[in-house]
Amino acid sequence: MWETYYNLERSSTLLGRAFIDVWLRWDAVHYMNIAAFGYEGVGVADTVFFPLYPYLVGVLSRLTSINVTLVGILTSSIASFLSLIFLYELVLDLFHDKRLAKWSIVCLAFYPTAFFLHAPYTDALFLSVSIGSILMMVKRKPLIAGLLVCIAGLTRAQGVLLMLPMVLYYIQDHWKEKTFLNWQEVISLVISPLGFGIYSFIRMRYGISGFLTTYEIYSATGFRFPFANILYAIQDLIQSPSVLEISELISVILFLLLLIWMVLQNQFRKHLPLMLYSATIWLLITSKTVFYASPLQSANRYVLHIFFAFVGLASMLLNLSWRKQKLILFLSLAACVILSGMYALWIFIG
Repeated sequence: MWETYYNLERSSTLLGRAFIDVWLRWDAVHYMNIAAFGYEGVGVADTVFFPLYPYLVGVLSRLTSINVTLVGILTSSIASFLSLIFLYELVLDLFHDKRLAKWSIVCLAFYPTAFFLHAPYTDALFLSVSIGSILMMVKRKPLIAGLLVCIAGLTRAQGVLLMLPMVLYYIQDHWKEKTFLNWQEVISLVISPLGFGIYSFIRMRYGISGFLTTYEIYSATGFRFPFANILYAIQDLIQSPSVLEISELISVILFLLLLIWMVLQNQFRKHLPLMLYSATIWLLITSKTVFYASPLQSANRYVLHIFFAFVGLASMLLNLSWRKQKLILFLSLAACVILSGMYALWIFIG
């Protein structure tokens, strides 16, 4: 990382260093390395980062002659804005409740780690195409849904998991009517996994070993049973307490309790594809472990992908008084400011 970190274009002004270069931290460095130099210009370890976001940023930077980091920030911010629009539309389609839709996007936008949705990371782009694909599934537009799932698979590894709600929606649609898939739905199922396939082809083209092998070797990462991994995190916390590990544990437990509460509510339980997708993402987050660091590393950021949980959180907040709502939003925003400041100071947050 560091060899190319110092080769990345930096801002020449104090203002640029304060508002642009300050975002160039942790995984953002890897993504901007790929954006600036391509896979051929970085180490093997960086190839575990999926290509769509950094290559998109790299192309836009070359076309506009704008600093690659600034393009990364702008790309993420636009994708973040689209995520909020798609989430609002999705909640309206599912629940026909404007207040719930409004508070859902407020909960996502004000979540303490939501600043990552403006950083040069893949999370905002992945979130926008994830919510967009689900929205298209709900609106019965399978070709667009399949294309977006394909794009998600080129953005992050878990993009392929969006095929789960797609298949479940198709089963729901055709089981009752005892009909078969139409040609558009068949094509959507064919193109959905192509994103991950294209990424695998790119790796083969550069003569790089398989994604999981490279990921486990260079990231010192493995997988455990989720609840066993949480126990490891608790043990680590007891032995050497840290703010990071406390916040990560709070994140995964908070979202687990939130999903359990949603399962108990009929208005959410009936949306089985979304509930199962959310649970699958949570299980993936809690099963990944990093052997040299926190067992739940990056959980603070990854929980942003469980977008349906923010609808449940919004439903909870709607039952509170306006004073309590304002207090929670203030505390959440304050936490966001503190965590983003820590990120700027090279303190790992997620």
